[in-house]
Amino acid sequence: MIALSLPMQARAAAGAASAEDEAVAACEQSARRNLTTQATRPADLTFKVAPTVQPVSAGDTQIVLSGEGRWRAAGGIRNVRFTCYVDRQTLETVGLVMRDTTPAVVKPPPAKKPAEPDLSQLSMASCESSAVQALQKRWPRVTQISFDSDTRSFRQDSIDRAVLRGRGRALPTVDAPSTFFGFECEIDPHDGQVLRTRVSG
Repeated sequence: MIALSLPMQARAAAGAASAEDEAVAACEQSARRNLTTQATRPADLTFKVAPTVQPVSAGDTQIVLSGEGRWRAAGGIRNVRFTCYVDRQTLETVGLVMRDTTPAVVKPPPAKKPAEPDLSQLSMASCESSAVQALQKRWPRVTQISFDSDTRSFRQDSIDRAVLRGRGRALPTVDAPSTFFGFECEIDPHDGQVLRTRVSG
């Protein structure tokens, strides 16, 4: 019994490893393809490490992977963080979320007045995550969501209210054309909490 079970376990482990390798390859290919649609020429994407498989609940139909990389855009080298959702049966990428994590160039601010922007508590990731949730409600089958950091704008009209705006690109469905969208997060500048989010496009 034991002698027979070991080869079976080895084959099962090898099969799981093979599926994960194919999922990693699919994720990398999808990330390259998405960046190429934003560039004027094929994106020179370099991965810091291969995308890693994230823990999921038992019986989940998707493999979730996350990774980071760098690519050369028109304005220079950009950093990107991405999450892929790969179907376990077809081993094809069915969803992709990308975030530009390039540090913003911040100029020394002048003396701040009470109603000027307070960036100390601002979290770009919190606003973008909220925008992703809003897009998923609007387009339940949305894939390949990416944000354009160059379009971000922050405005604080009062001590108690600030607004972060920006634009991005997404595929409402797998077969749909790439669609631009805008997002607006209303933020409490005291603690950086996202109070409400609106998307348009």
